[in-house]
Amino acid sequence: MKHDRKFWIRHVEGWRTSGLSQSTYCRRHHLTKGTLGCWSSKLKGPQAAAAKLVEVGHAEVKDQRPSCPIELVVLGRYLLRLWPGMEPGHMRDVLSVLESRS
Repeated sequence: MKHDRKFWIRHVEGWRTSGLSQSTYCRRHHLTKGTLGCWSSKLKGPQAAAAKLVEVGHAEVKDQRPSCPIELVVLGRYLLRLWPGMEPGHMRDVLSVLESRS
């Protein structure tokens, strides 16, 4: 039997507030765990994400540059160490050379 959106909203909310695992809730209500999980994901959509946003004040950020490099593995073969202050153009040149070798 195919159920409508209201049915699944009721069950997703019921499961979330029940404190039960998805498996246990589904067994008790004769539901398919995969379908409940799918509807749970669908109902988290943009509305839920927007509801969790919190406004924060402006914070002053001081210039704090790390004294150690960021390490980047390229094509699983090359290890690049990116030091603070590295020129972006230089990085593009290095990546271009490495890509042409692959």
